[in-house]
Amino acid sequence: MTMIMTKIKQEKGFTLVELMVGMLLGLILIAGVFTVYLSTKKTNNTAEGVIGAQSDAQLALSFMKEDIARAGWVNNSSITYTMNSPLPADYKTYEGGAGIDMLKIHYESCDSSQAINECIGAAIDSADCNGVAVTPGDTITNVYEVNGGVLTCNDQPLISNVEDFQVLFGELNGSSLNYVTADNITNVSNIRSIRFGLLLTSEKNTSDSNISRNINLLGKDISVNDKKLHLKYETTVVIHNRPSGI
Repeated sequence: MTMIMTKIKQEKGFTLVELMVGMLLGLILIAGVFTVYLSTKKTNNTAEGVIGAQSDAQLALSFMKEDIARAGWVNNSSITYTMNSPLPADYKTYEGGAGIDMLKIHYESCDSSQAINECIGAAIDSADCNGVAVTPGDTITNVYEVNGGVLTCNDQPLISNVEDFQVLFGELNGSSLNYVTADNITNVSNIRSIRFGLLLTSEKNTSDSNISRNINLLGKDISVNDKKLHLKYETTVVIHNRPSGI
């Protein structure tokens, strides 16, 4: 009987204190794992936001730079000849002022029959950015603007999550090249380059709380206060705007 009682005492379970200590240690472990999970998720969201925004931006910027560089180009055997203006007559209506800007450019559709006009062959640069064919020698007009957070060209979506789009024009004044807004251009025939900037935002939140900051995009201060990632891109493109003989 004594041996049985001793065995029972040896096989007794955990005490209440031991159980509480075990539970506490378990909760600490779970909290640690959860913290690591949240941190990893936040890092992944940030990485996804950066990669996604950068990928979209690079594609859009590459397309825009190539297209805008054609502004003012014409089909002519003389490489020094361009349109009187690479910007349509109503360019000032596309100045956004304090708001989001728009950009309107035009150039001739490629005519491969010309001996020297940078046309490699038929159907090269013979359509607008919406894919609409333009008869060789006629004018292609492309309009860049933001609609509902999407940058479009002739209503063709280029990139989403666009918060702002700003445009400046490099106007030659003597030996000085000054970048001005469309409503401050004094002589459109002196425009030598176009500088544009995009402010993109990530789709997902990358912060646990709102972050208030100011972002300067081509001289315009933009205030943001949210949990998202914001990426700024600015670039300058030289355009075809040289009078004959220059």
